[in-house]
Amino acid sequence: MRVNPVAAFAALVAAFALLRPARAAVALPGSSPAAFDPATGDTQAAPRAADSNPATTVELSPMLTPDALPTAVGMPAAVRAFLYMIRASEHVYPRDVENDAAYSIFYGGARFNDLSDHPVNTGEMRPVKLPDAMCRAVGHSPGCVTTAAGAYQIIRPTWNRVRAALSLPDFSPESQDRAAVLLLEESGAMERLGLDDLEGAIAAAAPVWASLPGSRAQQNPKKLDYAVARYMEGLERVA
Repeated sequence: MRVNPVAAFAALVAAFALLRPARAAVALPGSSPAAFDPATGDTQAAPRAADSNPATTVELSPMLTPDALPTAVGMPAAVRAFLYMIRASEHVYPRDVENDAAYSIFYGGARFNDLSDHPVNTGEMRPVKLPDAMCRAVGHSPGCVTTAAGAYQIIRPTWNRVRAALSLPDFSPESQDRAAVLLLEESGAMERLGLDDLEGAIAAAAPVWASLPGSRAQQNPKKLDYAVARYMEGLERVA
């Protein structure tokens, strides 16, 4: 019998989730704890076209090079390609994606260097106030902020929760990837991916990542054709 590697991986992640203590999660309708934190008004907001990152050249540390990414930790190609698609949607593509600079980019394009923890936890970066329209789009009052950071633009409350759940040692690319996989499992996207339902997986992940097709956060989500093209490109990169 042929075993679907993505489905098997998803089953392992799901089994791990069952071993974790139950936790309460508060979210807006159609949203996700990863995208919005009502207690702090922190929201995951994908950069708009006007928020393009500065055209600067940054010398990457060895930790940020493609060879250092977790290509041999058991993630099936489909999962790694899906993660690549998210990075290509959340950041300026291809400039900050193909060289993996996205792992050290804060919301709006600012760069950070300390990968020992989320950059707001380390104090290197500070929350960014969002336009009132963006705050209203996620159901929050004007004055909300974002602490979205890294390849998957994870806000600090979500990172703190996921880091504790997975005992992640730092904010390195590998840790960011592992955190994103858990968010995929929580959203139901991993299950759809295991069933070879790419569009279903994208739809399930859209409430978590505002840049994905189908997101209702009104933050310039990408078209489905773009996301699929990046996923196929990701498959070629990890082959």
